[in-house]
Amino acid sequence: MKKWMTMLFLGICTGSVFVPVTGYAVETAPRISDREIIESLTRLEEGVKANKEMILALRNEMQSMRTEILAFMKWGFGLLFSGMLILVGFILWDRRSTLKPVKDELDELERRKVDRIIAAMKKLSEEDSRIAQVLRSVGLL
Repeated sequence: MKKWMTMLFLGICTGSVFVPVTGYAVETAPRISDREIIESLTRLEEGVKANKEMILALRNEMQSMRTEILAFMKWGFGLLFSGMLILVGFILWDRRSTLKPVKDELDELERRKVDRIIAAMKKLSEEDSRIAQVLRSVGLL
C-alpha cells in the first residue's frame, strides 16, 4: 500500500510538470480611464511630431552632406585630370628634349656624309667632264 501511495504521489508530481496550465498565464489588467488614454495618446502624438522634426533635420543634413560630397568629388576629379594633363605635357616635353640631341647628331652625320659625297664628286669631276658639267649646273663647282 505504501508502494502504491508513493507511486501515485510521483505520478501526480510528474503529471503536474508535463500538463500545461494556461490559467496561470492570464493576468488581469487594471482599469484605464479615458483621461489616461487621452493623455498617453497626446504624449504619443508629441513624440511622433518630435520624431518627424528630427527626421526632417536629418534629411536637411544629409542633403548638405550630399552637396559637400559632390563638391569634393568635383575638386578631386579636377585635380586628377589636371595631374593627368600635366603628366602628358611632361612626357611630350621630355620626349622632345630627349630626341633633340639625337636628331641634331643625325643631322650632323648627314651633313658630313653629304660633304664627303660632294668632295668625292669634285674629285671625279677632275677626270670626267660630264660630272663637272653637272656639278656646275647645280652650282657645286
